[in-house]
Amino acid sequence: MTKSKIKIMAMNRTKIIITLCLLTLSFFAEAQDRDTEQIEQLKIAFFTEKLNLSAKEAVRFWPVYNLHNKRYEELRSKEWSTIKSKLEIIETLSQKEAEVLLDNYMSYKQAGVDYREDFVKNLKEVITSKQIMMLKKAEYDFNKKLLKQYQSDKSSNE
Repeated sequence: MTKSKIKIMAMNRTKIIITLCLLTLSFFAEAQDRDTEQIEQLKIAFFTEKLNLSAKEAVRFWPVYNLHNKRYEELRSKEWSTIKSKLEIIETLSQKEAEVLLDNYMSYKQAGVDYREDFVKNLKEVITSKQIMMLKKAEYDFNKKLLKQYQSDKSSNE
């Protein structure tokens, strides 16, 4: 074999390996998206049942709920990730940097409270106070059930 043929074969092998890696990553990303979508569908069914939402209430409830979740997730991903990264190096921060971090943390927590108050105010226009408290319980129960399922799946895979 000539050097050029060996070089071409090596390049083709590299392309195949890269393609396989990309396909594998794509498969795992797609599987994770399916899991997230399935969890969302289970949450919708669970909350709708636990809150005894009529079709009319559900049409009004879900946009309010989804908007709140989106706002809260944006806050968490933006603010908390910054705070968390600083917490991992807290021992190396000066007193002044720690004060700034504490102020940022308190602002983050207050924003979460403000978002929750706004959410409840918006929910009151859509569902009853009792249903709002039933939602809080449903969220707790759903997350507990999800965690239990995750732990069960994890232990059965070990």
